[in-house]
Amino acid sequence: MRAALAFVLIYLSFDRLAAALGSTRGEAGLAVCAAVLALVTLAERWLTREPMRECWRSLGFVASARPALLMSVLVSGALLASLPFLASLTGAQLALRTDAPWLALGMLAQAGVAEEALFRGFMYRHLRRARGFWGAASLSAVPFAAAHVPLLWSLDLPVALLALAMAIAWAFPLAWLFDRSGNSIWPGAILHATIQGGIKVLVDDGAEFQALAVAWVILGIAAPWLFFLLRERR
Repeated sequence: MRAALAFVLIYLSFDRLAAALGSTRGEAGLAVCAAVLALVTLAERWLTREPMRECWRSLGFVASARPALLMSVLVSGALLASLPFLASLTGAQLALRTDAPWLALGMLAQAGVAEEALFRGFMYRHLRRARGFWGAASLSAVPFAAAHVPLLWSLDLPVALLALAMAIAWAFPLAWLFDRSGNSIWPGAILHATIQGGIKVLVDDGAEFQALAVAWVILGIAAPWLFFLLRERR
């Protein structure tokens, strides 16, 4: 119960800070990430009484098992490489925003590191202590999906619904990846930032871009399930 209470308070702080800073594309991702990591580290320290260094290790700031990290990089690279093909199907023009490098860094920090530390390193790991994989992953999917419900009011309905479906679908392969990586957030952070940021660093040129975004989300729902090919780390 204490872990659940801490998670709710941290997530609400995360959400409100990102909204206050207007960081929907990672514009203030570094600041948001720093705040979330400070809060989640303090919560872990409060729950476990472990030294700060051990808290960070518990939250997933450790080296990843190589197969998990390699597969995350390969899947992320394949997704990005698919963008020209998806653009040709939808008629969208691929053009980077002028602030694309800064947004990419912000998305890595906010959507990658901060979200994975909170959702996998903190919440899922505490659930996993007393449960099997499917039980812990199913419970962790509920708040992960709930966190994406506000997209229904900020995005076009088809894209928002697909993003919500993506959040539910992601919860299982990202939890599996966390287990197979040796409880490291880095493989999940790379993939998470790629799927969220890959479309957000592009210029929105209208209806064609919305079709591209829908195609990207559908691919993003399917691709992470490839991680179930990873064997358990011994």
